[in-house]
Amino acid sequence: MMLLTGIAQIQSFVQEYAEVIAQVLEVDVTIVDEECIRIAGTGPYKAKIGQFVPSGSLFQRIVQTGEHGIVRDQDRYPACRNCAIAAECLELATMGFPVVRKGKPIGVIGIMAVNREQKEKIIGSSDRLTDFLTHMSSLLESKLVLVEANHRLQDQVQAAMEVIGHNRSFGTMLGQSPAYRRLVEEAVRISTGTSTVLIRGESGTGKELLARAIHSAGERSGGPFVVVNCPSLPDNLLESELFGYEGGAFTGASRGGKPGKFELAQHGTIFLDEIGDLPLSLQPKLLRVIQERTVDRIGGREPIPVDVRVISATNRNLESMVESGAFRADLYYRLNVIPLFVPPLRERQEDIELYLYYFLRKYAQRLGKKIREVEPGLVQWFKDYRWPGNVRQLENVVEYLANMAQGDKVSFAEMPYNLVDNNLIDKENLPPSSGLSLEQRVAEFEKGLLAGYLPKGASLADKKRAAKELEISLATLYRRLEKYGLL
Repeated sequence: MMLLTGIAQIQSFVQEYAEVIAQVLEVDVTIVDEECIRIAGTGPYKAKIGQFVPSGSLFQRIVQTGEHGIVRDQDRYPACRNCAIAAECLELATMGFPVVRKGKPIGVIGIMAVNREQKEKIIGSSDRLTDFLTHMSSLLESKLVLVEANHRLQDQVQAAMEVIGHNRSFGTMLGQSPAYRRLVEEAVRISTGTSTVLIRGESGTGKELLARAIHSAGERSGGPFVVVNCPSLPDNLLESELFGYEGGAFTGASRGGKPGKFELAQHGTIFLDEIGDLPLSLQPKLLRVIQERTVDRIGGREPIPVDVRVISATNRNLESMVESGAFRADLYYRLNVIPLFVPPLRERQEDIELYLYYFLRKYAQRLGKKIREVEPGLVQWFKDYRWPGNVRQLENVVEYLANMAQGDKVSFAEMPYNLVDNNLIDKENLPPSSGLSLEQRVAEFEKGLLAGYLPKGASLADKKRAAKELEISLATLYRRLEKYGLL
């Protein structure tokens, strides 16, 4: 299969813009790539997509020189006499404008007149048309930049997944922001020890994932990793779950007794999740276990030695709890030997797009779908949204998108309604209304209204629908979208 390069990578987008230009200017349009192959066209040129432009044509010269040009009369234009199809050419006038990337022409936007009215429009408005085509060229370049960035990100995701496949410990810690990489480096350094670790961070940041990575990278990786979710167990059962009990210790107890979580974690790691929710009545007993490295079963007579590493986690402010007496200070200091802080997702924007594509790839593979692209406006929404549920929430949203996707691209159309309706416009990031003139306030309102109708990267069909609903022309809609940076 041929590997597409240049603007051929965004052929469907290029065709949309060819149709927009044709509709706005009422002329026929063709767009060629750097090899002078037509990749988009309207009218009679649509049937020629995939074919080379004629040898010696204006478009070839533009690709070679990078300078725009116009043919006002083919009979008098020297280059037209050398064109391979000069004898049967029906074009009365032609204008071409280069699409440039990094200073190099990578294609040409061409508009053609096949009747007298179109010819007069091209010749009489050449300066205005040049400005318009300059803008269209910039849009194509911007789209190409986004696609190339997406490809680079996909390569990063692939590399990250390969790391995950070969490394069962810290390979699972996906992130490229400086704060997150520092966290992983610190965790790697302490993973080979036995010291008690306290992981702090908001709900959904991946505290258990970090605890598992520390366990898997250490000398105890061959032992068990036992998770205790403190809030999920009733207070009257938590003690027996943690420390176990002897047979007949209480009504309903198993006749043979039952080992607790600390015993089950022997020679491994016990992870005490949401330790801030541990009842005050149990805190002295947990402190004793950590200090003495022994557990006393309920109803037991002899302490049982345990060799476990304790990793705990919380999203609560333990310092405030110590001050208020809700958490024992001596236990806090025993748990907080090695503190690690997992930053919230909103503080590491560099990771959001990486997570988006990583989880999208994960769930697309699981669902047997071939999803290759995310609408640019949706990517920006992901980066702007504050993610109160952190990585867990983002993963859930991406799983929803993957399930809803019908083609190879996901867009706002697949987003959960509760998120789009409430957060499409981030009101926290809008400038305060105080101090704004009436014109500025109206502009902010108009921008918000358009953003609500059309996310960035919306399809031509969506734009036509929005223009109809707003009772404005398509050309006016494009001018407004450009004005507010919403294209």
